[in-house]
Amino acid sequence: MPDPKKSIFRQKSLDRLSSPESLDQLIQVVSPQDWLPLSVLGGLVLVGSIWSIVGKLPITVSGQGVLLPPRRVVEIQSPLSGQLKELKVKVGDCVKKNNGDNIDNPAEMLAVINPLELKQQKEREQLKLQKLKDQDLNASNLELQRTQLEKAALLQQQETFERRLRDNQSLSPVLRNRNSLAIQQQRISQEQRLKDLQALAPTLQERLQRHQELAKEGALPADRVLEAEQQFRQNQQSISEVQAQLKQLDVQETESEQKYQETINTISDLQAQLRELETKEKTLAQQNLESATNRKNQILEVELEIAKLDQQIKANSTIKSPHTGCILELTATEGQVVAPGTRIGSMQIEQANQQIVGVTYFAVKDGKLIKPGMQIQITPTTVKRERFGGIVGTVISVSPFPVTKQGAANVIGNPDIVESLMGKATESQIEVWAKLQPNSHTSSGYEWSSSTGPPNLQISAGTTTTVRVTVERRAPITFVLPFLREWSGIN
Repeated sequence: MPDPKKSIFRQKSLDRLSSPESLDQLIQVVSPQDWLPLSVLGGLVLVGSIWSIVGKLPITVSGQGVLLPPRRVVEIQSPLSGQLKELKVKVGDCVKKNNGDNIDNPAEMLAVINPLELKQQKEREQLKLQKLKDQDLNASNLELQRTQLEKAALLQQQETFERRLRDNQSLSPVLRNRNSLAIQQQRISQEQRLKDLQALAPTLQERLQRHQELAKEGALPADRVLEAEQQFRQNQQSISEVQAQLKQLDVQETESEQKYQETINTISDLQAQLRELETKEKTLAQQNLESATNRKNQILEVELEIAKLDQQIKANSTIKSPHTGCILELTATEGQVVAPGTRIGSMQIEQANQQIVGVTYFAVKDGKLIKPGMQIQITPTTVKRERFGGIVGTVISVSPFPVTKQGAANVIGNPDIVESLMGKATESQIEVWAKLQPNSHTSSGYEWSSSTGPPNLQISAGTTTTVRVTVERRAPITFVLPFLREWSGIN
């Protein structure tokens, strides 16, 4: 027995190993305390997975806008080209909308203009009139020479038609008979061949059946059966080919008859053309008369256009107001040359409904996601959105096509504000109109998204804004799946 003092193991451990009851006990590798972090981590992963499917993240787009009454301030643009002779209004004057008549009502007039474009157009028409008169004189001389040349050409055409007519009348019956005879001979030959092939077909079929029966009994090799089958099929194919050739002969016969009929028609056409040549000289005289009449009519039309321009110059010497309202600004001066669309000033138009609305401009890719009825948050640029949120509104309209800076200026009435909203954007943007949700319990009078708004805030027209629109709410997992597909290469 070994000395206990010299053993490297404890006596208690040696006794436990020597006992057979301890062999079926499990060895504890991880303590219960070590499972706690794993359980917490697993729970977090499970909760995160559920949230990625059930949860929703808002997708928002933003733009720059301004608050204003609907089209309260509009630009005054010149509808005509010309030089401003006199301005009939000054800042603060109120005018009425043009009622569409030709009476120069002082209450509707904005300016007196010298219509240079109309006068230039009149000068062009006068030059055109003189040119037409010169062309009429030259055309009359040329028509006389042309008539003489065409008479000689008519005589030459008549000789050509008569020669072709004689050739067709003499050759057509001969060619028809020859074609008919050739087709008849081919038909006889093919019909005889068809009879021979059809007479041979039963023999070949019987031979094939006999060979097949012998092959089943093992008395005949398979290649002999195949040879008999090929001969039978070749016979059937030859019958089909001959039948097709007979049908083709029918087609050729029809085509031959058709060509003959075309020749008959050609003869009829030549005869008709000869008859037409007989009356061509009178037709030529009639054409000369019509040509002269057309030239006279063109001259008359230009003379009428000149008279019409005289009336337009008289009627379009004034610029009238397109709206009823008061002048806010005049940017044009007397003596200035203007074109259609040139800005003359701005005016405040009369509106029964003065409720402030928001107009915002978005990039095309963002604006196309916005639909009427969506909720919108409008934050004045003087308010911190992080602290007060934004005024709650509803989209009421979205422009179907992008709007240019000039178009936005027509809506807002101030190019400087448009420049601050659109900045250096070279592309047109989508225009979105929204109504603000009122709330009488806030100092601003409007509903705010996350508070009652800044104290003592007064919302007025002309306030620039930053706008956010929630266009979609997506589950978080939808952001991950496209990345996983791209990373793994799975379509």
